[in-house]
Amino acid sequence: MTRSKLLGTAAAIAACIAAPIAEAQTGQCVTQREAEALFLYVAPDLIRTTTALCGPRLPANAFLRTGNARLTAKYRAESSAAWPGAKAALLKIVGPDAGQMLDSQFAGTMVSTIVAPLVSGAIKPADCPVVDRILAQMDPLPARNTAALLVTFAQLADRERRAGDARAMQLPLCPLDAPRSASPTG
Repeated sequence: MTRSKLLGTAAAIAACIAAPIAEAQTGQCVTQREAEALFLYVAPDLIRTTTALCGPRLPANAFLRTGNARLTAKYRAESSAAWPGAKAALLKIVGPDAGQMLDSQFAGTMVSTIVAPLVSGAIKPADCPVVDRILAQMDPLPARNTAALLVTFAQLADRERRAGDARAMQLPLCPLDAPRSASPTG
């Protein structure tokens, strides 16, 4: 996997938003904290869908076949508290017209169940060993630290996109050096 492709995969995992959603940009950038919250919110479903895709393609001792339940539980513990920040990110991406929909009691579940398959669907079967290794390396890190690290990778990938690499992510992230505002949970 090339450096550019690895950054792109990390960006997809970090941001957890597919290009069709990002096309409705509002002109506002998503702060690092909001992007972290969005990652924390969708991470349990993202791990689940990635496990469903890659698990059968990996050896029995692969992390996604042996440690994914522990990793999922760690992110599930952070997920609900991250919804306010995730919602703020989504409002910046899709605009205020979606605010009423995002206030629905079903919005969070809908967002996670739609976004996770879109992101994991970008993983090619040949990439499963690398994804397994990345997730195994993330496992010992606290969930919030991992979210911050992956969003930073996404910001680096966004720099590449702005420099002309059309394959880089399309999420409207604030620049890497922008101040961090609000906590990942709101």
